[in-house]
Amino acid sequence: MIAFLQELAGSLRHADAGHFWFWTLLAAAGASVLFALAFRYLRHSRLIQDTPVSRIRSAAQGYVRLQGHARLLPGPEIHSPLSGVRCCWWWYRIERQETTYRNGKRSTEWVTVEAETSGELFQLTDETGDCIVDPAGATVYPSLERQWRGRTQRPEGPPVGRRWFGGGDYRYSEKLLQFGDYLLALGQFRSQSDAPQFDTATELRELLAEWKRDREALLGRFDADGNGEIDAQEWETVRRAAMDAVRGRQLERSLDPDIHVLDRSRDGRPFLLSTLSAAQLLRRQRWWIFFSLLGFLALGCATVFALQARGLVGGG
Repeated sequence: MIAFLQELAGSLRHADAGHFWFWTLLAAAGASVLFALAFRYLRHSRLIQDTPVSRIRSAAQGYVRLQGHARLLPGPEIHSPLSGVRCCWWWYRIERQETTYRNGKRSTEWVTVEAETSGELFQLTDETGDCIVDPAGATVYPSLERQWRGRTQRPEGPPVGRRWFGGGDYRYSEKLLQFGDYLLALGQFRSQSDAPQFDTATELRELLAEWKRDREALLGRFDADGNGEIDAQEWETVRRAAMDAVRGRQLERSLDPDIHVLDRSRDGRPFLLSTLSAAQLLRRQRWWIFFSLLGFLALGCATVFALQARGLVGGG
């Protein structure tokens, strides 16, 4: 091993300056990136641990941790553009296999031809209420990840009876957050009041005009003497009934809950949407911290070794 390192040091000492600095700076940059990633994963882990779970109905305004289940909002459903599967969030990428020849050598690589991420709103629901989720900018740990191949740029649908196998020059990758999935979310929580401003006179006038258009129904309800007309006393009964109806509608609207929204933090804290539990997510984060630090140490040592071999730092 010592002989190998001495031979490697000799090669580095006499290597072309351009090549030496290219690979040394690349190793140093890689070490810096891995250290930054380790710090990022450590920060995420601490936030997951230190942020208590809040209930939607009683959550404070600001950065929170929620957990519940993913649901669709009323209206058009969300479908993955790649497979057509109904979901709450999607990501996909389409790659094409390309073969090139350079200096008589054959090289094959996958080139991305299309990629997109969902930005459509969906809903997080717990036992106390509902919260609208805007997934733009979120780091998502989905419940379904799959990849398959085909012969056309757009697949005819999801893979049937297979997942990772199949032929073709196109490769499709898809990630889905599915309807009903358990969801752990960290992000910026805010509520906005949905309490309306009432115009009782206008609402009363509009309701009376609506009732007048159906004269037969109006007479059936309020023509007490059966003469086919609404007299002054009966009209007063109509007005009182309309006023009661208007106030009932206003009361119903005023009891509607506030609208809650979860989206990206304004202060740079992570916005996470995970179908993994907190324990599973923390375990994954710790593995990423370990491998990032391991890579940082390896590339850092390689950088120092190369500089020592050239006599640019002490110890060589």
